[in-house]
Amino acid sequence: MSARTQRSRVADQLLQDIRARRYGPGERLPSERRLSEAFGVSRPVVREALGMLSSLGLVDVQVGRGAFVTAKDVALQSRDVQRSLVEVTVMREVLECGVLGVSSRRGPDAAETAEVEAALAELERCVADGAEATGADHRFHRAIVAAAGSATAVRLWEEFTSEISTVIKISPNGSTMDEATLERHRVLAAGVLGGEFEPARQACHDLHEDYRRFLRDLLG
Repeated sequence: MSARTQRSRVADQLLQDIRARRYGPGERLPSERRLSEAFGVSRPVVREALGMLSSLGLVDVQVGRGAFVTAKDVALQSRDVQRSLVEVTVMREVLECGVLGVSSRRGPDAAETAEVEAALAELERCVADGAEATGADHRFHRAIVAAAGSATAVRLWEEFTSEISTVIKISPNGSTMDEATLERHRVLAAGVLGGEFEPARQACHDLHEDYRRFLRDLLG
């Protein structure tokens, strides 16, 4: 089982325990060491799982003290969080697919092309090194949006920056990116750089559908 699958499993079980009131509001969760032993995973995996729940606003991770349950009504809050984050992925898909169509028809200028290529190259280095890819991922998608030549489209995309960060943090890959996801980003880039709109549109849909499926599975 991959580390990201383990992380999702731990986060899901903790979420179910919180929903079942095994851990009540304000209560401290077991330590990372105890959780790692209970789930048979490493402490970094537990730390990432707690980070996912923190991103959802369901636990408060306090350095030196531990993780505490914050939600007064976890079932209601988790549904609200799911709806909010799913809506973000829908709006991102609408925006990015729209700009892909525009940019594939108009053709980006030299500066826009260079930024898409540079952002993709940065993502590829992150994946090759197994490094943090959140910043590079943001840069890439912003470059895709900017290639439509619309300042308004860029401004709309940037309004979702905080929510996008949350979706990335709790996604199956977390702050890293696997090769399959990178390949979809290459197809997106080809939609802008080579005018290959239909494969890029499908890759865009698949990326965001993966996010939505994961959110539905995690939050139920």
